[in-house]
Amino acid sequence: MKNFFKSTRFKVIICVFAALLGGMLTAAVTNDAVSPFTSAAGIIYRPFQKAAAYVAEKTADWKSSFVSSAQYKKRVEELESQADVYSEQLVDYERTKQKLASYEEFLEVKENNPDYEFCPAAVITRNTSDAYDSFTLDKGSANGIKTGDPVIYGANVVGIVQETGLTTCTVKTILDPSLNISVYEIKARENGYSNTTAALSYDGLCRISGLSKDTAVAPGGIVCTSGLGGIFPRDLIVGTVTSVKNEDTDVSVYGIIEPGVDVRTVNDVFVITSFLSYEDETIDN
Repeated sequence: MKNFFKSTRFKVIICVFAALLGGMLTAAVTNDAVSPFTSAAGIIYRPFQKAAAYVAEKTADWKSSFVSSAQYKKRVEELESQADVYSEQLVDYERTKQKLASYEEFLEVKENNPDYEFCPAAVITRNTSDAYDSFTLDKGSANGIKTGDPVIYGANVVGIVQETGLTTCTVKTILDPSLNISVYEIKARENGYSNTTAALSYDGLCRISGLSKDTAVAPGGIVCTSGLGGIFPRDLIVGTVTSVKNEDTDVSVYGIIEPGVDVRTVNDVFVITSFLSYEDETIDN
């Protein structure tokens, strides 16, 4: 018995009894209707209640965060969709700007040459198998285009129509060695013809050939179509002379020409379907 009073069990019983007694006294003093056992249970379970409340609060925060993440995802998708729309609008804007630039450059040509009849066209395919950068346009014979019609960008020569279909046509560019154009240099007033070689074509260049040994043609000179032969109208720009060199096969010289337009990147062009040729003007006069 003596050992029981010294045991841990007895001490626990005393503590519980003391807690109950304290609860009873507190209820008596405060006239609280809550029973001592309820008060004691409240004291014992209060830490667990706080823990449960904490867990519930954090769960609510997590749920709110989950909903917010879903909203963020939806917003991101909406923004990505808007970005796609804006990208398409930007592409359309750039295309429209390029077309306007092409029309503005051609407008002056048209005003100075009212006899020109032309058809605007767009590049739809570049013929990658062709080493000389030919391409296909979205217009053909149904639009009045014929094989041999000049193709220009603004006042600059691009090439000629090589083949014609009903709704499309293929363009041979000035970088093709098989295309020869009668030209002259506007400052020296010296005639020649424009052509190119495979090596020059690879570098995006052509040349004015047939110049005399004592030619006055010099770097910076502008080379234009002469109108001879009736293939191209007169005074379309072929390009600018960058250097003058001696011909290897005879005593003549030639000038390297940088074309007035990059035929490898041009997207919108005009096909001249009819014009008053140089020969026609000579006959009329």
